Amino acid sequence: MIYHVNRIKLKPDAPSAQVEEALESLRNQGRQVSSVKSFVVGRDHGGDFDWGATYVIEDLDGLWEYLTHPATLNSDKVGLPVVERLDIFDISDDEDPELAAKIEELHRRRNELSPETHKMLADVPTYLGAGLEGDPKN
Repeated sequence: MIYHVNRIKLKPDAPSAQVEEALESLRNQGRQVSSVKSFVVGRDHGGDFDWGATYVIEDLDGLWEYLTHPATLNSDKVGLPVVERLDIFDISDDEDPELAAKIEELHRRRNELSPETHKMLADVPTYLGAGLEGDPKN
């Protein structure tokens, strides 16, 4: 299983209507992406973040479906412009020593297929996560 975790700190001037739209879009990902086995979107307690979203996905094929699904791309489109800091990471019980590299490759491929998403991620003031190698403006 792969637990795909997003921790989000909003920009101080983020319009509340846009924040609510982004949060509903994150919830919609959990409902619409068939590879998501369970999910939670809610307040982040225990750090310098406002919100978090965690999606439980069975395997790399499922993660690819999640990363490229229109519901996920919509969350990027409506949510990333209001994000000050975004940390994305994965936790897995898979013992494959190459899993981190395989996940990184999925993010790279997704950003190659969606240069708009790549640029939006690069425009987040503080981003920690997979897939931002290279110049997103090319």
